[in-house]
Amino acid sequence: MTEQTGPRSRDTELALEKAYAAKGPEANRELYASWAKTYESGFIVDSGYVYHQEVVKAFCEGFSDSSQPVLDVGCGTGVVGGELAKLGVSVIDGVDISPEMLAEAAAKTCNGRPVYRQLIEADLTGQTELAVGAYAGIVSSGAFTHGIFGPETILKLIRAASPGARFALGINSAHFEEFGFADWLGQHQSDGHISELHFELRPIYGDADEADPNQWSRIAVFSAS
Repeated sequence: MTEQTGPRSRDTELALEKAYAAKGPEANRELYASWAKTYESGFIVDSGYVYHQEVVKAFCEGFSDSSQPVLDVGCGTGVVGGELAKLGVSVIDGVDISPEMLAEAAAKTCNGRPVYRQLIEADLTGQTELAVGAYAGIVSSGAFTHGIFGPETILKLIRAASPGARFALGINSAHFEEFGFADWLGQHQSDGHISELHFELRPIYGDADEADPNQWSRIAVFSAS
C-alpha cells in the first residue's frame, strides 16, 4: 500500500482544490485533460493515494468469478483496472468522460496483456446508456468523490448489471452525507432493486485525517437483484 511520507506538494494541493471546485462535465473534461499525464506519477505518489486499492479490495472480497466482465466507472488512467487485473480479474471495461485519461488507461498492461477489453468515452450525467445486463461486477473509485455523480447515476449502473452482480462504489464521505446516498440506497434495497447492502469506511490517503471527511470514503457494497 502506498503511504505518504511527508507533506503534499503545492502542485498536489492545487490539483485537489481544482478537482473539488470543478462543476459540470466541461469543467471536469478540462481538469482531467490537464491532469492525465501526471496523475499517477505526480498526484498518486505525492498524496499517498490508496483509494483505488481500498475499493478494489472491498470489491474482490466478494467477487467469485474473475472471468466475468467488470465495469470500472470513472476509470481515469486505469489505476483501478490495474489493481483488478493484478488480482486476477480478466475482463474489464472502463468508462470515463476524459479522452486524455482514457488514452493513459489504454496503455495499461498486466502480464503482457492490455488491462482493458474496452474503453468507453461517456458522460454518465447525460443520456449515455450502457449495455443492459452486461456486467457481473461494477466498481468505482473517484467518480463519486467530488460531487460529479449523485445517487441517481447508480440507476444507470444497476441497469448495466446482470442479476446478482457485485457493486463496490467508493463515495466521498462528505458527499455521502450531503447527497443522501444511504437513504437512497436503502430505499432501493427496500424496493427490491438491490440486496446485501452495507457500507465500509476506508481511507482515501494513507495518512487520512480522521476529522476530514474529504479524506475518507464510504464504499457502498451491494448486489443487483
